[in-house]
Amino acid sequence: MNTNTHKSDSENNTPVILILDDEEMILETLGALFESETSYTVRTFSSSVLALQELEKSPVDLVISDFLMAEMNGLDFLQQVKKMYPDVPCILLTGYADKENAIKAINEIGLFQYIEKPWDSDHLILIVRNALAYKHLNVVIKGKIKELDRTLLKLNKLAEKNEMLQDELSLAKKVQEKLLPEVNHSKYNLRISAKYIPALEIGGDFYDITSLNENQVAILIADITGHGVQAALSTVLLKMAFSSFNGISATTGDILTGMNDTLFKGLPQGVFVAALVLIVDSKTGSCRIGNGGVPHPILLNRKTGQVKHITVNGLVLGMTDKEHYILGQELTFQLEKDEALLLYTDGIGEALNSDKQDFESKYLLQTVEDNINKPGNEVLDTLVEAARNFSDPKHIWDDITLVSVELKE
Repeated sequence: MNTNTHKSDSENNTPVILILDDEEMILETLGALFESETSYTVRTFSSSVLALQELEKSPVDLVISDFLMAEMNGLDFLQQVKKMYPDVPCILLTGYADKENAIKAINEIGLFQYIEKPWDSDHLILIVRNALAYKHLNVVIKGKIKELDRTLLKLNKLAEKNEMLQDELSLAKKVQEKLLPEVNHSKYNLRISAKYIPALEIGGDFYDITSLNENQVAILIADITGHGVQAALSTVLLKMAFSSFNGISATTGDILTGMNDTLFKGLPQGVFVAALVLIVDSKTGSCRIGNGGVPHPILLNRKTGQVKHITVNGLVLGMTDKEHYILGQELTFQLEKDEALLLYTDGIGEALNSDKQDFESKYLLQTVEDNINKPGNEVLDTLVEAARNFSDPKHIWDDITLVSVELKE
């Protein structure tokens, strides 16, 4: 195992890569490759147990794992890694040439890439560099979005004291409400419930529904950076971009890519959109999800009592042009009649209590599980009530949007 001091890594901002393979020759080859071609710190392990123990003590920036191993296969190992460090990109090495398992890893654990043995060294180095750049970009974006949100919230709080502006905001609220769809519509053959609570008079969250071709229904949930008038006006552009796919055949990738192009050209500088697109076949329940920065949806199964996140990742929209936009993976799954899918923006999960603990990590999944047998609309109401009871009275709320999707009986 190659282990540099953790203090040195942190001080020099040197990326740390963990490599797991039960073949010592592979570990030596990869270790020598990264030592000669990069400045990264490499930690190599032939035991998944020891690798997980090391990860519990010290974080890393990227993980490379073999697929077939004696103690634990690569998928199970990377699932454990993702539980500890959700934002760490993971790469799967396989000599098994098993694309089905690799695709399974992409869908279930948000795998960044898979590479078949024998690998091309230059290609591997490029993928690792791209993965590290992707991770760094995500960290920067999240920080900038939170900084913008805090600033805009303070400005909007001051603006609320202005009576004239309040009149204008009231009018803008009515206009924004007109942009939101009628969720209970028979043509969708779905039971869709929604709850939208802006932090101020008007907000930057948004949801919409449109019919694609045949039985395909596309559902959008989005969170625009900031609040108030600028964010609300941006929802008009968002609705236009999403509605342009009405009546046509499209994947979630088509929709997210098309929306990104429109938003990049039309949004003010510094304004971005986190968005998730769900496409449901209203007859069969077949679902596809593409994500661009929205919290992972929750799937609840009333028959088994199971509640879990649907892990699918991607970059926010409007940040770069179509030539440089990196599309995340599309996840497919089957929605059964005893299941419901909950989509939500980060406003509810980021509710903080007096100990600065957030609702997402403490009670969100537990609240859903405790109310699993309720209809979707009641689950949404219960979640909002639970988050408000959990939060500190002084907590500054973000916009809250929740959508529940079920098949009709």
